[in-house]
Amino acid sequence: MKKHILFLLLPLALSCEKEIDIDYRETGRLYVAEATMTQTATNVRLTTTQSVNDDDNRSHAVDNATIVLTCKYYDWSDTLRYTRNGNYMSIANGEPGITYDLDIYVDGHHFASSSTMQEAPDVRSFRFVWMEMMGERLLYGDLRIQDDPDRSNYYFMHIYRNNVGYRWAVMKDEKDKGGELQQLFQCGSARDMEKGDSDALKEGDAIRIEVRAIDRASYDYLYSMQVMDNSGSNPIANFTGGCLGYFSAYNYVNLHHTFHRSEVEDE
Repeated sequence: MKKHILFLLLPLALSCEKEIDIDYRETGRLYVAEATMTQTATNVRLTTTQSVNDDDNRSHAVDNATIVLTCKYYDWSDTLRYTRNGNYMSIANGEPGITYDLDIYVDGHHFASSSTMQEAPDVRSFRFVWMEMMGERLLYGDLRIQDDPDRSNYYFMHIYRNNVGYRWAVMKDEKDKGGELQQLFQCGSARDMEKGDSDALKEGDAIRIEVRAIDRASYDYLYSMQVMDNSGSNPIANFTGGCLGYFSAYNYVNLHHTFHRSEVEDE
């Protein structure tokens, strides 16, 4: 789920072939932090972006940072331990209702973010359903979450197919606070499945659905990622100091499902 835009190129509609030069503005490398704190542990991956002229198309792991997790409520801090490939970790786990601060110090830079741990989401069910639209039979994943009416709630949902990310979305409870929330994931069509499209689900695929209860700052960042292709802009900043990426303290639950076409229901 890595999308960090450093420049934008406007699409050109050309009716003939012509060699053109693209004038873009080169930028320096930027740091990218993917930081999560769950009910079990804290993990941070720190990398830098690559230049558009860099033949190595991979991100670059950062191994010389000092990353400190702080909890002001309990008056403690923990320096994360570097493992490998830009990954830092701590056994510190989050407690619902508590805000945690994350500070990253690297090469004279200081980046900071904070996040508040949420209660575990109340996931009710997940199923696959057929829906008819425009004369086509479409497959959807139907996820239901019971919302807590006593607070504002934000959710991040990620479907993994055979341990590879497949679909994701974010949702907030503003339309049906305290009710049963529904999230539909479009998973191709019957025609896609019959012609063996690589994105279409296949018989026996192992499906894992991870549902996170996240705070407002995490939602704002992830929602801006969700709409960035249409908005033509970068995600909103989650760290101070110019670091890309986000820090999210969240509670999560997993659902497991094996895809069998015979079990798909008609809606």
